[in-house]
Amino acid sequence: MVYKEAPWIFKGKALYQLQLVKSDEARKYIPDNFKLVELFGYTLGGFYLARYEDSPAGSFDEMVAMAGLVWNPPTSCAWAARVFVNNREARDHGVHHVGLPSRLGAFSLVPAAAAAAAGPVPATERRGGGGNWWLPGGKQSAAAPAGVLELRNADTGRGRGLSTPVCLVELPAAQRALGPRITLSLPSFSGGTPEVPGLLRYACDLTTNVGLVAPLRVSVPQPARGEEDSPEQLGAVLGGRPLLCIEFAQMEMRVEEPEALVLAGTSEAGATSSGWATARTTASMTAAWGSRS
Repeated sequence: MVYKEAPWIFKGKALYQLQLVKSDEARKYIPDNFKLVELFGYTLGGFYLARYEDSPAGSFDEMVAMAGLVWNPPTSCAWAARVFVNNREARDHGVHHVGLPSRLGAFSLVPAAAAAAAGPVPATERRGGGGNWWLPGGKQSAAAPAGVLELRNADTGRGRGLSTPVCLVELPAAQRALGPRITLSLPSFSGGTPEVPGLLRYACDLTTNVGLVAPLRVSVPQPARGEEDSPEQLGAVLGGRPLLCIEFAQMEMRVEEPEALVLAGTSEAGATSSGWATARTTASMTAAWGSRS
């Protein structure tokens, strides 16, 4: 089963955390065609964690591990090192249609003791008495009151899985006033995968309430024996220094059909990239947020 004709609409909520990632680590996931936006040996990566209550594939969860910022004039955007979803249709669409490194993921709340075994992620006052962001309606979990989310790579085909968790994330409280409602127009690049060798671009338009939350603490367990050098290990990406975490509430995201990306500097770039720039407002997440701060 494939998604119906674009645009594709996703409704739900998300957390977008920006983190510093070492440039040499980010480069392992980014095609050589792109220039990496970097300073003093670091680029801007992080993760996007979403719960969709409605989408072309129904309700599902997603975590995008972002290796760093890439630049193709006049646009910069975050490049996905991995995309984890707990919906097979969404995984297959990402892999075969959008050229994303998508994997099946297993998302679960875990008790603080289990989280500490993989790496201490203590409960903090941000969650105390505020309900659990992960649960519908911000309810509290009796089994896992600390609000620690465990992500596992459940995609065992072709050696793409892991025996240890990808990461554990300390979630924020659910009870907060809604921030201002804004619209963001975000370009995205993908492709360069075995399934989709060519590079693609596609547009994401978000209408959402935005707010800042304290940066989330992320713990990356030690790899299992024999998996130390697996490209599925994302410690260098997800374990970077957190800078900023943005909450998207009551979010509606409109995603357009991917199209071929022409790299700047090629013979076709003059005609196509200028048209893309004038047809849409192209800005990175950081530029879009900064223009409204």
